[in-house]
Amino acid sequence: MRLARFLGQKASSLLEAEPFKNWPVTRSVEDETDPPQVGYRFMDCGLEFNCDRHDERIHCLFLEAESYAGTVLSEVSFRLRRDEVLARFGSPSKSGEGFSDPVLGDFGPWDRFHGPDYTLHFQYRVDSEGIAMITLMRNDVVP
Repeated sequence: MRLARFLGQKASSLLEAEPFKNWPVTRSVEDETDPPQVGYRFMDCGLEFNCDRHDERIHCLFLEAESYAGTVLSEVSFRLRRDEVLARFGSPSKSGEGFSDPVLGDFGPWDRFHGPDYTLHFQYRVDSEGIAMITLMRNDVVP
């Protein structure tokens, strides 16, 4: 994925790149997490990323299906169903079933694919086998 090239790079490399440099973005600091991190959210674009707090190197990128950026920036079509994702990427390194969190609500099933350069995570919709979110992570931060 083209966005994967930003993993491990400073946040400024993505924030100054086309088309992102013209998108409205908010920055938040989460000192309560371990380790502390910084989050960036492009408003109404469906793209978020998290960085290490001490050097602001990107460790996770999130693409949401329900937004312009998520569908435009992803090299994986959000129209794929879970069986099509599995056919394209093979056996996942880890998977989980849908669940309900009393605070956050319902979540669909998910699949994770560990690669040599990064890990790709697909969160599926609750009501169908379609993709709800795609996450790219540096391998050293995979939970």
